[in-house]
Amino acid sequence: MNGHLTERQLIDYEFDLASESQAKEARAHLEQCDACRAKLDELKRKFASLDLLRDEISASEALISKAVENAASPKPARIIAVRRWPWLGTAAAVVVVGFMFLLVSNLGPGQRGEEVASDQRPFPDDAPTAVDLGYGTAKQLAPSSQRPQTVRSRLMMKPAAEPMTVAATDPHSIEIAEKPPFAPASAIELVVLPRRQDVQLTIYNAADLTLVREKRNLTLKRGWNWLQFMWANTLIDPTSLSLEPMEHKDQVDIQQLVFPPRLRELGRWLIRSEVSGQVPFELTYFTSGLSWRAFYMGTLSQDEKTMHLEGYVRVVNDSGEDYEDAQTRLIVGKVHLLDEIRALAQRQYAYGSPVPEGLGMKDGSAAGLAGADRRNETYEYGEGEAIGKRFARRLGSLERKEIRKEGLSEYFLYTIDGTETIPNQWGKRLLSSETKEIPVSSLYKHDEQRWGAQAVRYLSFANDEEHKLGETPLPDGMVRIYGWADAEGHLSYVGGTGVKYIPVGEEVELNLGPARLVEVEPTLMDFRTANYVFDANDNIAGWDEVRTWKIEIANARTVPVEIEATRAFETPYWTLPFDDKSVAYEKYDATHARFKLNVPARTKRRFEYTVTTYYGVRAETPVKRQSKRTN
Repeated sequence: MNGHLTERQLIDYEFDLASESQAKEARAHLEQCDACRAKLDELKRKFASLDLLRDEISASEALISKAVENAASPKPARIIAVRRWPWLGTAAAVVVVGFMFLLVSNLGPGQRGEEVASDQRPFPDDAPTAVDLGYGTAKQLAPSSQRPQTVRSRLMMKPAAEPMTVAATDPHSIEIAEKPPFAPASAIELVVLPRRQDVQLTIYNAADLTLVREKRNLTLKRGWNWLQFMWANTLIDPTSLSLEPMEHKDQVDIQQLVFPPRLRELGRWLIRSEVSGQVPFELTYFTSGLSWRAFYMGTLSQDEKTMHLEGYVRVVNDSGEDYEDAQTRLIVGKVHLLDEIRALAQRQYAYGSPVPEGLGMKDGSAAGLAGADRRNETYEYGEGEAIGKRFARRLGSLERKEIRKEGLSEYFLYTIDGTETIPNQWGKRLLSSETKEIPVSSLYKHDEQRWGAQAVRYLSFANDEEHKLGETPLPDGMVRIYGWADAEGHLSYVGGTGVKYIPVGEEVELNLGPARLVEVEPTLMDFRTANYVFDANDNIAGWDEVRTWKIEIANARTVPVEIEATRAFETPYWTLPFDDKSVAYEKYDATHARFKLNVPARTKRRFEYTVTTYYGVRAETPVKRQSKRTN
């Protein structure tokens, strides 16, 4: 290499910016040239002065005031000619890069747009944070690998802008502005999703409706605060949102709830606070997609005289939102909705078109925002603050959707003990009640008109204190009954049926289906006609029919059973003399007679009866003169 190395070559060599061949030539030249080595040492001393920037730099009040004054009244900039000192441009670039590196390294985790390490987060692992990305979406950091990665509703806190002097250190010395600050739709900063403290779900079974109550501890600063709520990908009804402080109610005032015109699925509360720090709030709203149904499991004792009854509730969550550690309450009753919650939740905007009537776009047209959005047109409001206030007043004048409740004769609220986590797209079974040794009665019924030749088994009990129930009504649901299959304790399925709402004090009969081991066989033993009546033309005007039946019952079970046999007749005009004291007999209604008896285990019993039915004029006057003809 001829001559000496230039400053550019020395900087490239020192900071490893040269290629391998250039670095090799520079190294060989420096080993032989004292002048270039001295020049390199001088450059090293210049760049070493940049390390002074790593010390903490404090700014005085005078310096800050001077900087603000210079910013308000800018002076003509001085142009420094760098042609005279070729190394000055490179040094200035290095100074700027070094200063920016130090500035970024001094920022805390989360201020550099990084994901904060788990041991450095200001909140527990199970308290997710939401960071605004500047384009109307938010990124939710899941507390664990099991949390679904979908974006759902989130409550975000952001302080409103407030004038404050640099010298002010006591928050109580700050004066709160009388006028609330104007917050444009794009003014979103770093926000935090507070963890739910308590969640309560009140789920109706007569409508697709759930009332959600959440307690959240929000950190307020003294002055004006903006609280932002997003319900993307959920079925939350935005018109039902309500927020109330649980403490410091005389010092925390919820001013308004607005829906920014260019941001969908987003609402913003303006809060004026006289206190600084954490304040518990209760957030309530209606949502759709949560439903419940009841079912019961009963286990009969070996003698089938008592039953162990367990009541369960299956809750299904298709609302789009996870509910952790939620207390579940269930309501049986009718509710009349003026609007369907699901339809309100899926509207494009909370209150329809976000552009009030008469508020056009910049070009003066009266087209609404929804139409402009569909055409992907660009629009811009003039005098943003004034129009924003007009828009907020229009929203404030709209009435919230009403929900009117209509009670039944018994309108009851069920509360499930404890708390449960119900993730979205999950169904969960919850134990609602458990009662042991409920007295029950097994009854086998036989009615050919209703069920054909087979006997049907019924299990009966009452929802009262005598049967160790009666504290609450029983909601409608499916009941499945199990019994003992053998002496070793194995269970077998007996049968099941659906039941309707059972009020307190009402008796219930469970139809368990056809009986497999109990048979009822009726046999016609004799039939004859008698007592014919003739008219003036010697035509038959009336007669009697006499039938004798034998009823045989076979019980193949290991326990005695009660049998109820119902016999139907073709006419309401009949007589049935019955004198068997071992069988209970009653006239059930105009066309039916009922017999009831007990059949011991693995035995057969039989009885007979004779019934006379009357037809024609014999139905009017059964006692007439004897017929001249008989069969």
